[in-house]
Amino acid sequence: MRFVFLVALTGLCIGSVKAQVQKEDGTWWDNDLEFEVLYENLDSTGELVICIKNVEVDRCIENLTTGFQVNIYGRGDKEIWTSLWTGRNLNFKFKKSFPEATYIIVKANKNFVINSMTGTRIYQDEPLELKYTLE
Repeated sequence: MRFVFLVALTGLCIGSVKAQVQKEDGTWWDNDLEFEVLYENLDSTGELVICIKNVEVDRCIENLTTGFQVNIYGRGDKEIWTSLWTGRNLNFKFKKSFPEATYIIVKANKNFVINSMTGTRIYQDEPLELKYTLE
């Protein structure tokens, strides 16, 4: 049983790094990453949970982090809130709720994420960005 678990875990690890490419200069690149909203309740509790997802394997990669900005918009594309986040915690609660919000934009501050286990930067061509329409 232990062997089967180790084989499955190894397969997951290999699959999750398959999209990463190391360039000649030693930098790592992966353009298969994106932000994903896992939970949102901005209208009543001001809560938002996001992750950094590898689209190739269709799962969140828990040990990736990046600083980002969250912009909340209301009707008429009017910005009603903006805040900066370090990315160390992707489960957060705003100081207030936003019942008037219609969509959010989450945009990374840099064009790389950091593997928090190794400290390695993993670059993308562009900073990660997500526009999420609220229900």
